Amino acid sequence: MQPRDHTMRHSNQEGQSLRRLRPNQLKEISIKVPAPFAGLSDLGFTAQYRAQDFQQPMRDVPLVIEGPRPPMRRLAELLQLLREAEGAAYSWTDPIMVSDEVVLLAFRDRSLAGAAPTSMSGYVMNLVRPAIFPFLHDCVAVAQLRLSERIEMRVTSDDEPVTTLALPLSEIVAQNGHRLLWQLDS
Repeated sequence: MQPRDHTMRHSNQEGQSLRRLRPNQLKEISIKVPAPFAGLSDLGFTAQYRAQDFQQPMRDVPLVIEGPRPPMRRLAELLQLLREAEGAAYSWTDPIMVSDEVVLLAFRDRSLAGAAPTSMSGYVMNLVRPAIFPFLHDCVAVAQLRLSERIEMRVTSDDEPVTTLALPLSEIVAQNGHRLLWQLDS
Protein backbone atom coordinates (compact mmCIF):
# COMPACT_ATOMS: atom_id res chain seq x y z
CA MET A 1 0.00 0.00 0.00
CA GLN A 2 1.43 3.36 -1.00
CA PRO A 3 1.30 6.35 1.36
CA ARG A 4 -1.24 9.02 0.50
CA ASP A 5 -0.15 12.42 -0.69
CA HIS A 6 -2.50 14.60 1.36
CA THR A 7 -1.43 17.76 -0.48
CA MET A 8 -3.24 16.61 -3.63
CA ARG A 9 -6.74 16.48 -2.24
CA HIS A 10 -7.41 20.01 -1.06
CA SER A 11 -8.14 21.95 -4.22
CA ASN A 12 -10.39 21.09 -7.12
CA GLN A 13 -7.62 21.79 -9.64
CA GLU A 14 -5.26 19.41 -7.88
CA GLY A 15 -8.07 16.84 -7.62
CA GLN A 16 -8.63 17.08 -11.36
CA SER A 17 -4.94 16.47 -12.05
CA LEU A 18 -5.07 13.46 -9.73
CA ARG A 19 -8.00 12.09 -11.76
CA ARG A 20 -5.99 12.55 -14.93
CA LEU A 21 -3.13 10.62 -13.41
CA ARG A 22 -5.42 7.75 -12.39
CA PRO A 23 -8.55 8.00 -14.56
CA ASN A 24 -9.74 4.48 -13.73
CA GLN A 25 -9.48 4.90 -9.96
CA LEU A 26 -12.62 5.13 -7.82
CA LYS A 27 -11.98 7.23 -4.73
CA GLU A 28 -12.82 6.20 -1.20
CA ILE A 29 -16.21 7.53 -0.12
CA SER A 30 -18.53 7.21 2.86
CA ILE A 31 -22.28 7.67 2.90
CA LYS A 32 -23.75 8.38 6.32
CA VAL A 33 -27.48 7.82 6.81
CA PRO A 34 -28.66 9.17 10.17
CA ALA A 35 -31.99 7.97 11.58
CA PRO A 36 -33.36 5.85 8.69
CA PHE A 37 -35.62 3.77 10.96
CA ALA A 38 -38.96 5.22 12.08
CA GLY A 39 -39.04 6.43 15.67
CA LEU A 40 -35.27 6.14 16.31
CA SER A 41 -33.28 9.33 15.91
CA ASP A 42 -30.14 7.85 17.47
CA LEU A 43 -29.73 4.80 15.19
CA GLY A 44 -28.00 5.19 11.82
CA PHE A 45 -25.43 3.66 9.51
CA THR A 46 -22.47 4.44 7.28
CA ALA A 47 -21.59 2.69 4.01
CA GLN A 48 -17.84 2.72 3.40
CA TYR A 49 -16.50 2.36 -0.14
CA ARG A 50 -12.77 1.73 -0.33
CA ALA A 51 -10.72 3.10 -3.23
CA GLN A 52 -10.31 0.68 -6.13
CA ASP A 53 -9.68 0.54 -9.85
CA PHE A 54 -12.83 0.95 -11.93
CA GLN A 55 -12.15 -2.20 -13.94
CA GLN A 56 -11.78 -4.47 -10.90
CA PRO A 57 -14.75 -6.43 -9.59
CA MET A 58 -16.58 -4.38 -6.99
CA ARG A 59 -15.33 -4.93 -3.46
CA ASP A 60 -17.68 -5.67 -0.58
CA VAL A 61 -19.16 -2.48 0.87
CA PRO A 62 -19.26 -2.61 4.68
CA LEU A 63 -22.15 -0.96 6.49
CA VAL A 64 -21.43 0.13 10.05
CA ILE A 65 -24.73 0.40 11.92
CA GLU A 66 -24.71 2.20 15.26
CA GLY A 67 -27.41 2.83 17.84
CA PRO A 68 -28.71 2.14 21.33
CA ARG A 69 -28.47 -1.33 22.79
CA PRO A 70 -32.08 -2.67 22.80
CA PRO A 71 -33.03 -1.93 19.17
CA MET A 72 -29.56 -2.92 17.91
CA ARG A 73 -29.90 -6.47 19.22
CA ARG A 74 -33.28 -6.86 17.52
CA LEU A 75 -32.00 -5.22 14.33
CA ALA A 76 -29.10 -7.70 14.19
CA GLU A 77 -31.61 -10.57 14.37
CA LEU A 78 -33.77 -9.08 11.62
CA LEU A 79 -30.76 -8.37 9.38
CA GLN A 80 -30.16 -12.12 9.36
CA LEU A 81 -33.22 -12.30 7.09
CA LEU A 82 -31.34 -10.22 4.49
CA ARG A 83 -28.59 -12.84 4.41
CA GLU A 84 -31.10 -15.55 3.69
CA ALA A 85 -32.82 -13.60 0.88
CA GLU A 86 -31.60 -14.47 -2.59
CA GLY A 87 -30.89 -11.45 -4.75
CA ALA A 88 -29.85 -11.73 -8.38
CA ALA A 89 -27.12 -9.08 -8.53
CA TYR A 90 -26.11 -8.77 -4.86
CA SER A 91 -26.20 -10.45 -1.47
CA TRP A 92 -25.56 -9.55 2.15
CA THR A 93 -23.02 -11.00 4.55
CA ASP A 94 -24.04 -12.27 7.95
CA PRO A 95 -24.54 -9.38 10.37
CA ILE A 96 -21.84 -9.26 13.04
CA MET A 97 -22.55 -7.67 16.41
CA VAL A 98 -19.24 -6.00 17.26
CA SER A 99 -20.64 -4.58 20.51
CA ASP A 100 -24.08 -3.97 22.03
CA GLU A 101 -24.28 -0.76 19.98
CA VAL A 102 -22.51 -1.65 16.69
CA VAL A 103 -23.44 -4.13 13.94
CA LEU A 104 -21.43 -4.75 10.76
CA LEU A 105 -22.97 -6.00 7.53
CA ALA A 106 -21.58 -5.92 3.99
CA PHE A 107 -23.11 -5.52 0.54
CA ARG A 108 -21.62 -8.11 -1.82
CA ASP A 109 -21.73 -7.65 -5.59
CA ARG A 110 -22.72 -10.92 -7.27
CA SER A 111 -23.50 -9.49 -10.69
CA LEU A 112 -20.48 -11.00 -12.42
CA ALA A 113 -20.74 -14.42 -10.77
CA GLY A 114 -21.10 -16.85 -13.66
CA ALA A 115 -22.08 -14.09 -16.09
CA ALA A 116 -20.65 -13.55 -19.55
CA PRO A 117 -18.17 -10.66 -19.72
CA THR A 118 -20.54 -8.75 -22.02
CA SER A 119 -23.40 -8.95 -19.50
CA MET A 120 -22.47 -5.99 -17.31
CA SER A 121 -25.81 -4.31 -16.53
CA GLY A 122 -26.02 -5.71 -12.98
CA TYR A 123 -22.41 -4.74 -12.31
CA VAL A 124 -22.95 -1.20 -13.57
CA MET A 125 -26.14 -0.89 -11.50
CA ASN A 126 -24.32 -2.06 -8.36
CA LEU A 127 -21.47 0.30 -9.10
CA VAL A 128 -23.52 3.47 -9.65
CA ARG A 129 -26.36 2.82 -7.19
CA PRO A 130 -25.08 3.24 -3.63
CA ALA A 131 -25.48 0.15 -1.43
CA ILE A 132 -27.67 2.16 0.92
CA PHE A 133 -30.58 1.89 -1.52
CA PRO A 134 -30.71 -1.94 -1.72
CA PHE A 135 -30.11 -2.03 2.06
CA LEU A 136 -33.08 0.23 2.80
CA HIS A 137 -35.20 -1.58 0.21
CA ASP A 138 -34.40 -4.98 1.72
CA CYS A 139 -34.97 -3.72 5.27
CA VAL A 140 -38.55 -3.01 4.17
CA ALA A 141 -39.18 -5.78 1.63
CA VAL A 142 -37.47 -8.64 3.50
CA ALA A 143 -37.38 -7.66 7.20
CA GLN A 144 -40.60 -5.54 7.07
CA LEU A 145 -38.91 -2.74 9.02
CA ARG A 146 -40.60 0.65 9.06
CA LEU A 147 -38.37 3.44 7.78
CA SER A 148 -38.53 7.18 8.36
CA GLU A 149 -40.58 9.10 5.80
CA ARG A 150 -37.51 11.11 4.79
CA ILE A 151 -34.06 9.58 4.33
CA GLU A 152 -31.06 11.87 4.72
CA MET A 153 -27.61 11.08 3.35
CA ARG A 154 -24.23 12.75 3.81
CA VAL A 155 -21.54 11.82 1.30
CA THR A 156 -17.87 12.41 2.07
CA SER A 157 -14.71 11.59 0.16
CA ASP A 158 -11.33 11.55 1.87
CA ASP A 159 -13.08 12.99 4.97
CA GLU A 160 -14.27 16.07 3.06
CA PRO A 161 -17.99 16.78 2.48
CA VAL A 162 -19.22 16.08 -1.05
CA THR A 163 -22.99 16.48 -0.77
CA THR A 164 -25.95 16.17 1.56
CA LEU A 165 -29.35 15.13 0.30
CA ALA A 166 -32.71 14.03 1.58
CA LEU A 167 -35.17 11.87 -0.30
CA PRO A 168 -38.78 11.06 0.46
CA LEU A 169 -39.13 7.39 1.28
CA SER A 170 -41.41 6.91 -1.74
CA GLU A 171 -38.39 7.43 -4.01
CA ILE A 172 -36.61 4.49 -2.37
CA VAL A 173 -39.40 1.98 -1.72
CA ALA A 174 -43.01 1.78 -2.90
CA GLN A 175 -44.44 0.70 0.47
CA ASN A 176 -43.06 0.99 3.98
CA GLY A 177 -42.68 -1.90 6.43
CA HIS A 178 -44.73 -2.32 9.59
CA ARG A 179 -42.09 -3.36 12.20
CA LEU A 180 -40.94 -0.55 14.48
CA LEU A 181 -37.58 -1.37 16.10
CA TRP A 182 -38.37 0.54 19.26
CA GLN A 183 -41.58 -1.47 19.80
CA LEU A 184 -40.05 -4.91 19.22
CA ASP A 185 -38.96 -7.04 22.16
CA SER A 186 -35.21 -7.52 22.23
